[in-house]
This record gives sequence, structure tokens and C-alpha cells, in this order.
Amino acid sequence: MSNFAHIFKDQNFTGDEKYKKIYQCLKPLIVSKIHQHLASRGLRHTGRPITTDFNIIVDALYFITESGSQIKYVKDMFGLSPSTFKHYRQIIADNQILERVYQEAIHNYTLPDLLIADSFTVKSMRGSEGLGRNPTDRGRKGFKISIVCDAKRITHSVQVRPANRHDAKILEDNLDQITRPKILTRCLCDSGYVGKQLRDQCLKKNFRLIVKPRRTNKKGKKTHVLLKTDREVLSKNRNQIELLNGHIRRYRGLMIKWTKNLSAYKCMLYVALLCITCYQLYIKGKFNG
Repeated sequence: MSNFAHIFKDQNFTGDEKYKKIYQCLKPLIVSKIHQHLASRGLRHTGRPITTDFNIIVDALYFITESGSQIKYVKDMFGLSPSTFKHYRQIIADNQILERVYQEAIHNYTLPDLLIADSFTVKSMRGSEGLGRNPTDRGRKGFKISIVCDAKRITHSVQVRPANRHDAKILEDNLDQITRPKILTRCLCDSGYVGKQLRDQCLKKNFRLIVKPRRTNKKGKKTHVLLKTDREVLSKNRNQIELLNGHIRRYRGLMIKWTKNLSAYKCMLYVALLCITCYQLYIKGKFNG
């Protein structure tokens, strides 16, 4: 049994607070990873000793992600200086500590032969890096979250790109993050991923796109015709990524970007993905690793 499966053993995760309970189980592991990183950098042996309780830092990070509250409220809620919280959150973000924990969580999970790709846009209330004019929101600046998951809603790759970047270009970056499968793997997409060049590029990486047809300017004509089996697979499984997006959107801190740094937003995104994936994999799916 893997370390992650052992963490959730004999625990009860039901009701609306299930993700918060999962976070409480993951918190000791995350805190230990932060301590390990600081020790490896030698920060505990130089200068003024670190007296900050990292349990409070991680609690504040989850609170901001879940509630969408402003950082100034961490002082009232946790007795923590906002500047101290920002400092350690940036250390966690810059060194991708949560991303590495997430990769450990899915390390022994075999890549299935069916993947699903989609993206959603996020507004930004402060100017920062990585933004682009959103063509579907009157040109307001924002960015896209592009996700590749499977039918069990396990996320295998995430990309954060400007809102004016085409979905097809982001999908290529997403698939590059995934280890090339040994067998031909199907990838379900909506009509935004139509294109012969994209299809050929994915085939070179051993991914076969099954894309929903799109209507053309010619009356009654579509871009392509799906086989009956592909059409059935698409209609049966395509909604799984929409359900995953819905679970991510429950975290109010991810719906509007208030952070100036893109890395800080990605840090909060992985907080949500850790809780969602661990529930799907180790609790609902009872995966032992």
C-alpha cells in the first residue's frame, strides 16, 4: 500500500466537507516537504532562526484557495502577517513543492487508454504576467487553464496560458508533459480542437484525437464525420472533464485571479487538484498504488 493510501486509511470522507478533511490528512505531508526543502537549501543554519509554524502557512493557503478571501484577512484568521504568508507562499510556488507532491500522488497510477482535454478561462483583477485578451469576454485580460484528465477525473497534465492562446496550441504543450504512451491512446476533445495539423502532431506522440465535429460555412456541412464507436465514446465520457472543472470552480480563490504572480495562482490550483485527485483515486477509487 502506498504512502498516500495509508494516509486516508480508515478515514470517513462524506458530506460537503470531504475536501477539507482530505486536506487535513495531506497537511503533515505538505509541511514535511516544506521543511525538507528549506533544510536542503541550508536556510535553517544561516541568519535568524525560522520560528514560523508552517502548519499555519498551509492552513492559510487552503483558506485563501477555498474561500477566495483577500490575503489581509490571514492576520485576523490565523494571527499571521500577510507579508510573511506571501513570502512563504512564494517559496512554495517557486520551488513547485505542491506540484511535486501531486506527481508523487499519481506516480504509480497507470496512464489509461482514454484521456479527455478541455480548458476554461479565468479573469484577472490585477495586472500581472501571463495574461492575454479574452476573445469571449469583450477583450478583458485573463488566462486559460487547460487540463488533460481521464474518465475517472484524474488530472495528468495542466497548462496555464494567456486567454488569447488557441486551445490547439495549448493541447500540444499538455501532451508533451505526459510520458508518451506505448499504445495508441484516445483523447476526447470539443470542436475547438478541429484541425488536420493538430491531429497529425498528436498521432506522432501516440495520441488519437476524437473531436466533436464543427459546422462550416456551407449549409448542413460539418468539418468531419465521426465513426459510430467514436461518437458513442465521446458522448459517454466527454462530460467527465466538465464535472472536474465544476469541482475546481468550487474553490472560489481560483475563479478570479487576485495574485500578481502566476506561480502563486498555480500553487493554489494544485491545492485544489491534490484534494480532488486524492478523493477520486484513493477514496472513491480505492487505489493502493
